[in-house]
Amino acid sequence: METYYQRFNEVLKYIHFHLDEKLDLDKLASIAMVSKHHFHRMIKAYLGEPLGTYINRIKVETGAKLLKYSDNSISDIAYKIGYETPTSFNKSFKKQFGVSPSQFRKNPNHSFEVIKKSIKKTTFSLDVETITIKPIRVLSNQTKGLVNKEETWEELMNYAHQKNLITSETKMYGITWDDPSITSIQHIRYDACISIVRAISHSRFVIKQIAGGKYMCFTYQGDYQFMGDVYDQIFRDYILPKKINLREEPLFDQLLNNYNTTPTNELLTKIYIPIQ
Repeated sequence: METYYQRFNEVLKYIHFHLDEKLDLDKLASIAMVSKHHFHRMIKAYLGEPLGTYINRIKVETGAKLLKYSDNSISDIAYKIGYETPTSFNKSFKKQFGVSPSQFRKNPNHSFEVIKKSIKKTTFSLDVETITIKPIRVLSNQTKGLVNKEETWEELMNYAHQKNLITSETKMYGITWDDPSITSIQHIRYDACISIVRAISHSRFVIKQIAGGKYMCFTYQGDYQFMGDVYDQIFRDYILPKKINLREEPLFDQLLNNYNTTPTNELLTKIYIPIQ
């Protein structure tokens, strides 16, 4: 049975041989045999950087090799590695290497190795369990773009209190549909959700259902600002090496305490990863 690592290597091979083409997400996900919904997070964990960043870096490094070892013009090289114009290639190249393609070519001894910055990331302590849940009916306030999540929650909670929807059994869930390291900020969607036990008519918010089924759950204690790094650690250390197969459902979080009254370092979040 092929591992995720073998499949992702096939994806990287495909990328290397198709730099001059528009790389299609559906195609790359199908090569990896991974749900398109989860592909970006998984390959980011595998690569250690977002897929778009990786592709741009590989394009520029390939361009540098062609500058050093071929007689192709700079314009031909730009088109060969998938840039729409030589100007965009020049801009990307100078950003990565600090010199223009023409300056690079004039100096045959110029190294085309990129000095990588070592970024130390915190390793978070996570409690892990596998559970099966029933579908959860929720009232959802979905926002899109550069928004304040606290305002999104405040708007939903004020409405819920006005309608007497809050009980001792009410739970709070957050669904981030897009990966902030991949999707442009203006397109990122976030759902602030509360569980509800009865139908609501004429609500200004959307009633939806979080899918039931099997989930791998991780409990994290700490500041919400590190959630992106926590997700990276989950995929890097648990999902990929253990060859966990994911279902075509969004990831979601359960907020276990009140962020308005709880110290930042005591905030508890339960992260649900849908698995087969």
